[in-house]
Amino acid sequence: MISKFASRCIDINTEFCPCMLAETNHCVFCSHLKGEQVCNCNWAGSCILYEKQWNSKKQDLPGEEPKVRIEIESPLSVKTEIGKNTYRLEFTVTPELAQGLKKAGAFVFLRRSGDPEFYNFPVGIMGVEDVLVQVVIEAIGPKSVRLLTDDACSPIIVRGPYANGIFGQPWIDNTKSSKVILVAGGLGQPPAMPIARTLVSNGNQVTALVAPGRVGRAFIESELRGLGVEVISIPSLRQNGLPLLRQIFASEEQCPDLVVSAGPDDQHYALIAAMQAVDINLPMAATNNATMCCGEGICGSCEKLTRDNKRVKTCKVQTDFTEFICD
Repeated sequence: MISKFASRCIDINTEFCPCMLAETNHCVFCSHLKGEQVCNCNWAGSCILYEKQWNSKKQDLPGEEPKVRIEIESPLSVKTEIGKNTYRLEFTVTPELAQGLKKAGAFVFLRRSGDPEFYNFPVGIMGVEDVLVQVVIEAIGPKSVRLLTDDACSPIIVRGPYANGIFGQPWIDNTKSSKVILVAGGLGQPPAMPIARTLVSNGNQVTALVAPGRVGRAFIESELRGLGVEVISIPSLRQNGLPLLRQIFASEEQCPDLVVSAGPDDQHYALIAAMQAVDINLPMAATNNATMCCGEGICGSCEKLTRDNKRVKTCKVQTDFTEFICD
C-alpha cells in the first residue's frame, strides 16, 4: 500500500480529458494549460497539452465532437423514506452511464425534470446493479425538496458520471490484504457501500463502525455483513466511537493499515484528532463533502485552501484530505 500520493486530477487521461478548464488555460494539472511557460507536471501518462492540440484538429472532422457528461431523463422506480427527511431512490440509466458509476467515489447530479439547471445537486452513488442505480438523499434544502415534491415518482434528470467523491482514492483502489477501519456515520453510509465492496474485493479485512448520525438509523449494517465486513454498531460516534477508535489505534494488534471516514468533515477531523491523540499517522481516505454547483471546476464553489496556501478545485483534484485547512 502506498503511504503517500501526489495530487492529481481525477479526470486525467480519461475520456473527459482535456476538459473545459483546459480550453481557457485553467487546467488543474498541466502547467502549460495553466498559462505557464515551463512543463513541470511530472506526469508519465499521455500529454494533456498534446491531447488538447490533437482534439482541436479532430473537432473539425464529422462525428468527432468533444466528450461531455451524459444527461438523461429517468423515472424514479423506488422512493422509500428510511429516516427523517431521508429517502432511498432508485432509477435506471443507460449502460454507458451505469458502467461509469460502478467505481467507489462516483456521483451524479440530480434535478427534477423540467426544472432549470441551477436545481442540480450532487449525490453519491450507493450501488449499481446492471442499469439500476441506488442513491440516498436528505430532503432539507430547496434543491433536494424540489426533487421529492410529488408523492408519486416523478421523472428526474441525471447527469454524470463524476468520480471525485472520495479523497484518497488510490488508497481505496490499491490497499490489498490489509486491515481497514471504515467509519460510516449518517449520510456517509451510502457512499460507504461501494468503498466497502472495493476493499473486500481486494482481500482486505474490513471492520466498520456504523453510527446513525442525523439520519437516526444505521441502514447499511445488514448489507455490510453480507459482504463479510465485521460491523460494530455505535449509537454515537462522538460518545462511543471515538473512545473505541483511540483504543484500536493504540493497540499494536488491532491498529489498521488504512482508515476510511465516510461522513461529514467534522467526522474526518475527529478521526485525525483520535490518531494524533495516540501519536500515530495512518493513511486516511475521506468522503468529499465540498459544496458543488457544476462539477466541472468552472464555478469555483468547491474550492478549498490547503496547508501550503493553494486553492484546490475539489470536484476535480484527487488529494489527501489531511492537506486541507479545517474551516
